Amino acid sequence: MNWTTIWSQAAAPSFAMGMLQGKKKTVVFPVGSPVSGKRIRLRFSNIYGKKPYVIGAVTVRAKGQPVPISCGGKKAFTIPTGGHTFSDPIDLPVSAGDTLEIRLFYASKARDSNMTLEEAVAYPGDHTADETLPEVKKESYKQQYNLYDAIVSLDRVEVESEERSKLIVAFGDSITAMNRWVKPLQKRLFECFGGKYALLNAGIGGNCLLYQVPGFMGSSYGEKGVARFERDVLSFDNLHTVILALGVNDVAYYTRKTEQTISFDAYTEAIQGLTKALKDRGIRVVMQTLTPREGFVKKGYTPEMEALRVKINTWIRDCGQFDYVFDADQLLRDKRNPSWVDERYHQGDHLHPNTMGGERMAEAYDLAALTGEEL
Repeated sequence: MNWTTIWSQAAAPSFAMGMLQGKKKTVVFPVGSPVSGKRIRLRFSNIYGKKPYVIGAVTVRAKGQPVPISCGGKKAFTIPTGGHTFSDPIDLPVSAGDTLEIRLFYASKARDSNMTLEEAVAYPGDHTADETLPEVKKESYKQQYNLYDAIVSLDRVEVESEERSKLIVAFGDSITAMNRWVKPLQKRLFECFGGKYALLNAGIGGNCLLYQVPGFMGSSYGEKGVARFERDVLSFDNLHTVILALGVNDVAYYTRKTEQTISFDAYTEAIQGLTKALKDRGIRVVMQTLTPREGFVKKGYTPEMEALRVKINTWIRDCGQFDYVFDADQLLRDKRNPSWVDERYHQGDHLHPNTMGGERMAEAYDLAALTGEEL
């Protein structure tokens, strides 16, 4: 038997240094499984916390039946600093295509965080064992900025399966982390291949490939891609394909002050380095072009930034170094004004794909080119 990762997220320091996380909350969210198995386990992260934190209770529901998760035989357990901690393997029959409901109650504040599931909902108090969840209204600032409730501390869900899935990891920024193209692409892969492939999300909102964003909010954008690549991508067993989708934030920080860090040469050299590391391990490399971002901010996006984005995209299309180039730029841009996303495909901010834009991306993926397998 083998452990297959069916859900994951990359950890970053919590939003606004933890100010908006809070403790004594239960986060509830769904996870789909492409594989069948009889046991599950969860992995918790405490990379960025300065002290241990306590998980008060966890339940996983399959077919409506709640099963408590333990760690070291305890239903409430402490996650130490400095790395990752697996729960105990728990008996829970799972069929391919099932959706699991996970409920996590935090007894204390955790600092490792991400916002990857729009369906995640945080409730005050412990609701891990409730049959019916209370109504909760999304805070106005989350509605205004299209923010999700974060799934704090948890970074992997695994099923013990007879056949282990080949893993495809999407390594990106918020366009990836928001899951609007990743989730429908997961669905297409399952419909075509069953559990042979599992697509995982390693996106972090605000993340850059080369640039470490400074300041109060910068830490929540995660470590730059070249620094987190080994932990968030290469650490997976049975890794088959990696989708590289970072860079659209880098170009927005390109100025005379940052040009020693952010430049065409620096970007292409970094991507070539990641590509070599993957190919040396026999892993397929898919490269996405950088989508338009004109209009995302009222001021500050300069012609020099746009020229860098265009130059990078030309190189991605023409360099011939990747197993597959997915041209997200050409797919989403306004044909009459190619520095802008088509109005039909963004969520109102001229950058992030809406549901239609995400589904357009997922449908455009050539599954044979993505997997290297003839259909």
